[in-house]
Amino acid sequence: MPANHQRPPDDGQPRSGAEAGGASLRSIVRSMIALMAVLLLLSAAGMGLLTTFVHRTALLIDDSVESVRLAMDLQQQMTQYNRLSNLALASAERAPASAKDARPALGAIVAGAERRLVEVRKYVGGREEELLLHEVEQRMHDYFASQGALLERGVTPGEAIRTSGPLLDAAMTSLEDFVDQNRRQAQAAMRQAVAWDTTANVLSIGVSLFAAIAIVASLVALERFIHSPLSELERAIERFARGDKTARARATGPAELRSIAGVFNRMADRLICQEENQLTFIAGVAHDLRNPLTALQMKVGRFDPTGPAPTAEHARRANDLVARQVARMDRLVGDLLDATRIHAGRIELKLEACDLRELAREAAELFQPLSSAHEIIVSSAAGPVVARCDPSRIAQVLNNLISNAIKYSPQRGEITVSVGEDGDRAFVTVADQGIGIEPEDVERIFEPFRRVGACRELVHGVGLGLWLARRIAEAHGGSLGVSSAPGQGSVFRLELPLAEGETGPMSPSARAASAPRS
Repeated sequence: MPANHQRPPDDGQPRSGAEAGGASLRSIVRSMIALMAVLLLLSAAGMGLLTTFVHRTALLIDDSVESVRLAMDLQQQMTQYNRLSNLALASAERAPASAKDARPALGAIVAGAERRLVEVRKYVGGREEELLLHEVEQRMHDYFASQGALLERGVTPGEAIRTSGPLLDAAMTSLEDFVDQNRRQAQAAMRQAVAWDTTANVLSIGVSLFAAIAIVASLVALERFIHSPLSELERAIERFARGDKTARARATGPAELRSIAGVFNRMADRLICQEENQLTFIAGVAHDLRNPLTALQMKVGRFDPTGPAPTAEHARRANDLVARQVARMDRLVGDLLDATRIHAGRIELKLEACDLRELAREAAELFQPLSSAHEIIVSSAAGPVVARCDPSRIAQVLNNLISNAIKYSPQRGEITVSVGEDGDRAFVTVADQGIGIEPEDVERIFEPFRRVGACRELVHGVGLGLWLARRIAEAHGGSLGVSSAPGQGSVFRLELPLAEGETGPMSPSARAASAPRS
């Protein structure tokens, strides 16, 4: 049976990013991107709000300035109207017709004032301003109506001043109040703009500082959680590559780096274990070669060319011993060559239709004389079980399985070889009543150079037999597995694809028996 060393120790490293715990590299990068995006959005939103407010403030100031300009125009027109009307009244005392000549000019002034009032109304932005404008409009109309009536009556300038002077003063006062209101609005807008500008400056400085802190914190986090673990991992790999077999990486940093560290540590353990297996393999090969060489050396050492010739019985025994030892070394060298070919992917198969019943029967007949303490029973289907395979390679697999069944059944017992079909697969099972296999070793026995449990003490070998057998089965498109329990024996099952529409040839012994005799 295959040999085995201890499994690589569990390094305690995370097996995946999900099992690693802690923040992953992806989450760190996403958090940094999200933080930067939030800062950019806040900055953009602040700039947008500030721009909107500045625009509205500029519009309000423009409206106030335009309202003040129009109000001053109204004041100028009312002053002009008052002067012209007073001149017309003064001239009417000397020439009554002159008052009528001034009416078109006065009407043009009134019409201009009406247009100014309409224009001013476009820039009114509040209830208080609207009330003041309404008051201005009413008092201007009162003044124009009173002055016009005085012109119609042809009163003296002094009487006109006493009658309409208060109305003019009231209209001018209302215009001044309207101008003061617009001036106050403009000043308030300017103060608010200055306040917003100060706030924007503070926010800009704050956001800039926060962004700078965030960038520095991100760089520190990158250095601590990513760069440092990466550097440490790199140093561990370099130490291991230089020959420090104890070099291992600590599981630190994001989950991905923790997982990589775990993978490296497990790989290092496996490489060390593989190196130990190779040393064990070399020791096993040396041991297996040394035993037959020692036997051959002892036999040759007993042969004295100057002494009497050995008896026929002595020569036969010596020949049998030499043949067995040479066959043993040949099998070992053959296994090594097969392992080399399979590892290089150059195994050669000579496929043909074979009846697995015959191959199983021949393998049982080969081993039955070698172990009288075991009874090898072959159970097969009634009809041919034909698989397309290389008969010599499948015979090699069956010989290995039956040989192992004999070796690992120290208490004697039956060995049952069964052949049959299961769907589109042919199978051969080899069941023994031996020591069995521990559950954790069931798959490991198929690994090269591995020997498990008591197998190392019971049987010598390098642990290539079952590995070769499984590789040969897989090269045929089949499989080789085992079910076992400690103390209850093992059942190995070889499966191969059935050869459809073909009939298996006779076995070599059957062909020899049916050949014509000369």
